Amino acid sequence: MAKDFPFVGPPEGGVVFRVAQDFDVFAPRDWSWAQPDGTFKNRFDDPGAYRGIPQEERFRVIYCATKPAGAFGETTAHFRKSTATLAGLEEIEDDEEPLDPELKGGVVPEEWRLKRHLGSTRLDDNLIFADFTDGHTLTILREELAGWLERFGLEDFDLSIVTSSKQRRVTQEAARYVYELAGPTSMTLAGIRYMSRLNPGWELWALFADRAIHEPNEVLGTIRQDDPGLAEAAEVLGL
Repeated sequence: MAKDFPFVGPPEGGVVFRVAQDFDVFAPRDWSWAQPDGTFKNRFDDPGAYRGIPQEERFRVIYCATKPAGAFGETTAHFRKSTATLAGLEEIEDDEEPLDPELKGGVVPEEWRLKRHLGSTRLDDNLIFADFTDGHTLTILREELAGWLERFGLEDFDLSIVTSSKQRRVTQEAARYVYELAGPTSMTLAGIRYMSRLNPGWELWALFADRAIHEPNEVLGTIRQDDPGLAEAAEVLGL
């Protein structure tokens, strides 16, 4: 099955971006931050603790994006107003004068921005990644994870599962499956390529920390309010 599994190399130019609190932007989170289930509650975290796999044999994931806007979008989306709040604002607007458009969007707090850094790194040209944007990948995972799908009461594995924020137990099992695969030349897969649930134009990468060979660039201070990537993400998300 491994030889047929769709894979891709790094993005053109090999550079990916990440937003994080520490200056060492591409360092994986310390295990002390893990939840009781052994994950960090993210899409492709290792679910191995559930199977009794020792911590030293489990992987951690570094989440990145091909463009700065994608990195900002994934980390600021939770600042959007809830749909319940938006519905309430619409009712107010129906009864009174039109609201200022800015009041309908969420706000990225200055404190959040000043505590984070945008970093970039160049991935090694020889790295290969499972391509979760390829339909063949979804078909393979549908077959290979059939037992897990049945256990979780799911009838299918498709793009909606990959992008859903409510099916992370399944996507975590998919990541574990990928981690245990060998590539066509006995090279192990270094992570997963996928698209953002927020914007299909944002290409994302889940790097297996122990396999991601890369050369980080210098991190230039905190994030500016007028950062172009932040502005682009805010425009897309209505922030």
